[in-house]
Amino acid sequence: MIKAFILYYLSIKPTHGYEIQKFIQGNHMDSWTKIQSGSIYYALGKLEKQGLIELLKKEEVKAKGRKVYKITDKGKQELEECLKEELDKKIYDIGSDKFIIHPILNGIEKKEIIAHVEKHIKLLKEKKKETEKWQNIKVNKDTLKVEVVCFEMMISSLDYQIKWHEALLEEMDFCMDLSKQISDFIKAVDFSKVENIGEVMGKPI
Repeated sequence: MIKAFILYYLSIKPTHGYEIQKFIQGNHMDSWTKIQSGSIYYALGKLEKQGLIELLKKEEVKAKGRKVYKITDKGKQELEECLKEELDKKIYDIGSDKFIIHPILNGIEKKEIIAHVEKHIKLLKEKKKETEKWQNIKVNKDTLKVEVVCFEMMISSLDYQIKWHEALLEEMDFCMDLSKQISDFIKAVDFSKVENIGEVMGKPI
């Protein structure tokens, strides 16, 4: 998800790793997703080598050099593919990267999002049906409680994943509007220059 997020950010405006890092820290994204602010610079270097972003210029700020990157056409195409891949992934209870995908969905056409989500819901329902079949086969009066709970957890997880994706479809227009607002917000604010980022993030978009 770090790759998709950086490409998304740079699709809004050219910037440097420090600003992206500050945005992640200000949102506390590194606390509840697998996106870690410390991996930004490594990811930027890798994306540059892959030709997905390119160096626009170097800036000197307080005796420190900052590399300002911009996304390439290849990077824009890759962003679309990355977002589609994220939509196809499973959701995990804690720290799931998918929890932050709905505000950055304006990198894909709405009809493509709907098609991916509907396909994923179908797969989740098939998985649930298969799991329930095995539950009926495996669970009986002699089954260990720990095994019973395993099946209950798996089915419960699938239920919530289906529910999350159905909610995404139901509120798709709202999510797309939110995504546009966040894009405008990122475009308007240089987070690397914000002293109290908590106050900025607390303001209504």
